[in-house]
Amino acid sequence: MDDPFPRTLGNRAMHSLSLQRHLHDQMQSNSELCDVILVVNQVEIRAHWSVLVMCPYFQSLYDSGLKERMSGKINLLIGKTPAVRVAISFLYTGEAEITYETVKDILEWSEFDLENREAFFPDLFCSLDLQKIPRSVLENEIEGNPLVKKDKRCQVHILNIKMKYITGLIKEDDGVREAILVAGGCSQVMFASIFSILPFRESLAVKSLLGYILAEDRWIELAPLPHQMQQAIMTFCSKKNCLYIFDQGNQSFSSRVFIYKFDLEETKWTSFLLELPENHISGSLHTIVACSGKLFAVISCHIIQKGGQNVQWSTFLMEVKEDGTKSEIKNHLFQRNENTSVVACVMQDRKICILATKVGAIPRRKGKSTKFFVYDAALNRKYEYSRGVNWDNLMFAAGDEIVVTRMGKFSCMKYSMTTRKWRHVKEQFLPFPTQPFESTDFSSISDGSNFYVFGGKGVKSMESVAEAMCYNYAEKKWKKLQELPQPLRQGATCCIQLPSNLAKCHIKCPHCIFFPSRSRAKYDVHYQREEDDDEYDYDDGSGYTFDDDYVSDGLWSDGVPDYLDDDEYDDYENWFI
Repeated sequence: MDDPFPRTLGNRAMHSLSLQRHLHDQMQSNSELCDVILVVNQVEIRAHWSVLVMCPYFQSLYDSGLKERMSGKINLLIGKTPAVRVAISFLYTGEAEITYETVKDILEWSEFDLENREAFFPDLFCSLDLQKIPRSVLENEIEGNPLVKKDKRCQVHILNIKMKYITGLIKEDDGVREAILVAGGCSQVMFASIFSILPFRESLAVKSLLGYILAEDRWIELAPLPHQMQQAIMTFCSKKNCLYIFDQGNQSFSSRVFIYKFDLEETKWTSFLLELPENHISGSLHTIVACSGKLFAVISCHIIQKGGQNVQWSTFLMEVKEDGTKSEIKNHLFQRNENTSVVACVMQDRKICILATKVGAIPRRKGKSTKFFVYDAALNRKYEYSRGVNWDNLMFAAGDEIVVTRMGKFSCMKYSMTTRKWRHVKEQFLPFPTQPFESTDFSSISDGSNFYVFGGKGVKSMESVAEAMCYNYAEKKWKKLQELPQPLRQGATCCIQLPSNLAKCHIKCPHCIFFPSRSRAKYDVHYQREEDDDEYDYDDGSGYTFDDDYVSDGLWSDGVPDYLDDDEYDDYENWFI
């Protein structure tokens, strides 16, 4: 008897339909068997990657290296929840119920050819919020689009936005972001004060240059510092659009020292010499400040008197020359000793305020001598207002006043630029963020309206932290900000106006995953070499020579893969060579 011929059992169409309905039911019921979550307006919709990749949008997202692909959660910023559910259901069943209210939202999810798109384009375009588009892009790119020029409704929609720009109802994007920079410092290393005496002290520091965008509550990263800086001091000159930084870890120098400069327009690090005037030796740089387009430094040094025998230790305010010439002494401030402490801040980009305690050639065992000076950079004059002032470790501008206090203190000193007098205020101007507040070595800065605290070191754990907080003077409230990309303490801070093209995310951004790549910033820097110290090796012809080591730390990236470093990219014209 012949073998029976093979036969197929079941119904392929019915089985496929049953499987389709089974997967769709899992999606509708938010089953745990789904392997991806879509978040739309804080509403979670569970789905299957195997079904979503039928749509080119989700296919490209799945193939990318974005964090959403790896975490299994996708935040969708377009469309309303009902419309998204209809669109996702269509991928499962091939059917969708279309209502008038959801047509516009579904069009954002659909890719039509030009003939089909043109019929729906006016409604879709007029529903867009063009107020968030820069005026230059609106006029140069969008207004000339053939589909926009063909329909009068689209032209009127653009005209309405342009009129709002003209009348001032919409603030035009000037391409600048208000930000706070945090540079250098120490990361997860304990007992730095003990290790500082060892030859590898610099290995305890970091060379990251982080930026916090105030309006967006997010962190970015700029090109790393020329070398690791454990105790950096930093200032920003808005007129030159340049950043200046100095490593205070090297506290003393003979007669000259290097200052590092970062040009934000050229994205380039350079260095220049700060050189003391003649007969001034053994300098100690307290701080640097930018005011009225010039760079100033508060420096203590020894003065060699006539005959070369008597040496006087004094503190000066000097103007630093970037052309390599000797610094110019603006004012002699006071004589000092080993216990003298100095802080400074800038008011209205015109006046430099300097507060010092325990001044004088001979240290006093009882009592203290505190001095307060105001230098007017426009008039080149120094004024002393020391009467009634007391010392504290924090001095900053708040509104039109200078405040001297410390965190948690139930009193403060305020200096008015109008009355030119000090007054004692019995109030807690700057309370602790938490009770108890167990953090030291944190970085802080004031922008005139808010006081910011970044990082620090736990008192008990002795580990660096990544917390960031802000205190509003008017509301008298603390609020938490997005944490630092890495735990950090003793970082330098300054307020800055950052070009928007430099406001790129850092490599550890919670919303992005970048491929590590080389920095495009240029490095043309010099430094003071020490014997048997080959850690910092610079080649003026080739620029930054150890960026590969920095990339291995997983901190710096410009968002462009290595194989594209020789290409240039235009946001609107795609790739060109």
